[in-house]
Amino acid sequence: MKLLAGLKMPGGFSMLWRTLSIRDYRLYVIGNFTSYTGLWVQRVAIGWLAWQLTDSPAWLGVIAFADQFPTILLGLFAGALTDRMDYFKLLRITQALSLVYSCIMAVLAFTGWIDIWSLLALTLFRGTIVAFNRPSRMTVIYHLVGRDLLPSAVSFNALIFNSSRFIGPAIGGAIIVFAGTGWAFAVGAMMFLVFTICLRLMNAPVMPEPEPSHKSIMADSLEGLRYLLAHPGIRMQMALLTTTSMFARPLTDMFPGFADEVFGNGAHGLALLQSAQGIGAMAGGAVMLSYSRLKGLTRLTLSNILVMSLTTIAFTLTGADLFWLACILIGGVGYALTVQNTSNQTLIQSAVSPDMRGRVLGLYGLVARGGPALGALLMGIAAEHFGLRAPVIFGAALCILLWIWAWPRRNALAAALEVDPPEAGGGAR
Repeated sequence: MKLLAGLKMPGGFSMLWRTLSIRDYRLYVIGNFTSYTGLWVQRVAIGWLAWQLTDSPAWLGVIAFADQFPTILLGLFAGALTDRMDYFKLLRITQALSLVYSCIMAVLAFTGWIDIWSLLALTLFRGTIVAFNRPSRMTVIYHLVGRDLLPSAVSFNALIFNSSRFIGPAIGGAIIVFAGTGWAFAVGAMMFLVFTICLRLMNAPVMPEPEPSHKSIMADSLEGLRYLLAHPGIRMQMALLTTTSMFARPLTDMFPGFADEVFGNGAHGLALLQSAQGIGAMAGGAVMLSYSRLKGLTRLTLSNILVMSLTTIAFTLTGADLFWLACILIGGVGYALTVQNTSNQTLIQSAVSPDMRGRVLGLYGLVARGGPALGALLMGIAAEHFGLRAPVIFGAALCILLWIWAWPRRNALAAALEVDPPEAGGGAR
């Protein structure tokens, strides 16, 4: 890897080689990619299992909401806890619990003892784990690579996530078709085990101990919320994230219904839609690797909100006889969402004060997971009455209205975000 670090590469790719020259970051990448792939294998299995048990779009929304509702409830608290304790230890604990969850799901699926209510309860359990896993998982990237390499590391992490979005659903769909959902959960458990081992092999980043807080954890949590609302750049980025999370990303949770009811392709169609979105997302992640600076990321975020909204509407209007076109369009949705989300996270991570990082990222996780959960719940209920297409088109139209509002403000937003962050101390403890 020393040889890679010395290579001369254009643009952001030279930063990537520097990032990959860090041993612990390489271990993180290996484990993270494997874990994300297992996550998508299991997400396909959970969605298909919920559809098999109920044949109900509303239940698809309920299960998606249950997966992410704990983040809505606990996200702010989890971020404050991350700022107070050893976030690396928290990451190891929550990853081990994710492995336990996967094993339980595999056993229940193999034995046939699972029904929609036990699936709902276990999904809530998994969502609780993720609520504490996410802020620590995001915080560790900054401490492994530092601020200078952060854009490269966040972009590469997006590429990893979206590569797994392509590979995971393909693996999950194939396993479900040929072996059943039990094996999908078992394979997911083995993939989670790899990340658990990688975390044990990593050396925890050496950071100064945070000063003991004399406030309650609720007061610390509210302090993080006040900091976010007072920062003009982060506040607006979170508003953008909230809208797209609620009204664009729930489309993925509706894929089982689209694959079976609209396109008539069953589990095979579900895997193709998930994989097509993953291919587009991989392309978006690859493009983001070429960005080695913060300048221009604000404009990129806003532009791709419009692209994502238009391609979503086009996908929704596609019929069963044009399934190939639907796959191409959903690839465009995946591309635009990845570019927008990666730019958004990079800008927030770069602008936040160091002593507020855990709390702001906890709030980021609350919105990034809670928004799709609430949106999927509402979209699923609406789909019961108006069909699958109408709620998706309505959500995309709201995102277009957001773009119309935000685009004239792009320069002010860039001025607040594409700058060096303040020193630690932005939130006194």
